[in-house]
Amino acid sequence: MTLWPALPFNSEETLLSYADRLSVMHTGRGMKRLVRDFGIDTEHFTSGYVDAVAVFADATGLPLLDLQQASVRVLRSCASFRGDDISKLFLSPRAARYCPTCLEEDGDRADWRFRLIWGFHHVARCDLHALWLVDAPTSNETNLRLALGTSELGEAQTVHAKTPDYLSWLRARIHGSVNGKNKWMDGQTIEQVLAASEMLGSILQHGHKVAITKLKPGETEEATDIGFSIYAEGPEAIEEALDTIRQTSTATAVQAGPLALYGSLFNWLDRRCNAINPGPIRDILRDHIVKHSAVEPGTRVLGVEITERRYHTLYSLSAAVGVERPRLSRLLKKLGEIPMDATEVESGRMVFETAKSVRLIEAFATAIPLQDVPAYLCATQNQVEILYRVGLVHPLIPRAGRGSVRHVVIARSHLDELLNKVTELPVLDETAAGEFHPISYACQRGAGRFEDLLADVLDGKVQGYRRFDKVGIGAIEVDVRSLIAMKKSA
Repeated sequence: MTLWPALPFNSEETLLSYADRLSVMHTGRGMKRLVRDFGIDTEHFTSGYVDAVAVFADATGLPLLDLQQASVRVLRSCASFRGDDISKLFLSPRAARYCPTCLEEDGDRADWRFRLIWGFHHVARCDLHALWLVDAPTSNETNLRLALGTSELGEAQTVHAKTPDYLSWLRARIHGSVNGKNKWMDGQTIEQVLAASEMLGSILQHGHKVAITKLKPGETEEATDIGFSIYAEGPEAIEEALDTIRQTSTATAVQAGPLALYGSLFNWLDRRCNAINPGPIRDILRDHIVKHSAVEPGTRVLGVEITERRYHTLYSLSAAVGVERPRLSRLLKKLGEIPMDATEVESGRMVFETAKSVRLIEAFATAIPLQDVPAYLCATQNQVEILYRVGLVHPLIPRAGRGSVRHVVIARSHLDELLNKVTELPVLDETAAGEFHPISYACQRGAGRFEDLLADVLDGKVQGYRRFDKVGIGAIEVDVRSLIAMKKSA
């Protein structure tokens, strides 16, 4: 130690506060005098330049790391604390607020120490004495000696509300006593945790249009406490909070965007925090938006371009399928995808997974008009009409009731499934061909109704064969004599 007598350094105190007290002890004057005597640029030291702090550590014989831990590096557009970039408003080295009881415990005015924790934006109380922090008469000074001047200590006001959990976490985080059990938050900066907590809690408490800069200190504390209780539980709890935020949005427009649905949270992550990395909250919100909104491919959401569609709205699905929205809405209600009592606005705000809706889109894109089905199945017009009437061939969109459409189409996959069953039948032996005839012939001879006999053949209840030189229903042949004999014996 170069200076004597020594002045013990406390890790709770800011470096600027300590330097001023040390200077008064040795020079009788403020910090600038001692810093200049050490050959340090005053502005550099006040701004937390690493080199300036290193010279001070060398001159005082104090550990450099301890002094850096108590210093805030102030840059032109932002600041830095313990190697992490932070916003200037998040943590200030200025002695703007204090706890009167803490200062009384310090003793004489020359021994008053400005605690590092008092400089954090989210700290409005002294968590040790349950008192509201008092504003200093002069808020732009670096130490309490100048900030209070000749003023007496402010009146201590008790806080009756329970100390928020985030203050205990913050104190432990600052002084390196975090137990390491919450790896989710341990991997984030202090500002990332508290800023996200404040924003979540503010919207849940004050609504989507909340202006957090206009909240009173007590309101900021309450909102941060609410948000922290959610944020500390991890991504799943945050997603549940985002569900609530989205559901409680007053936006009624079907095409309401994320700003209307998530309010100030989206505005903060999209525009106002570009200089400081907000942490995982931005990725969580982006995933929530993409999961619950029909984001078009190529759209940038919170700085990332969405390359593939994950969800459709009723409008985009209507355009992709080529079915008018009202009719598609009625169809989806029949299919159970939309609640039967959902209003037009509620239906319009719903989203549908692309993975599922793609199948519907493909079905429409490849569908076969009813008049073309006979050729596709290699059946007669009359046979197809029978199959359609009894439901063995059913339309892509139900034809009865309010969900009906004017032009009936059949899903190609549905027809292919029927044809595949035909191809699985054994090939007819040419030597026995004379004993076998098409299903229509068998029906004319009394073997039963066409639709019943076809269903029994495809289900394996009646042995059927297919001619190798034909395809489709026209290729199926059965033993007419055996069928008629069975019919008579029954």
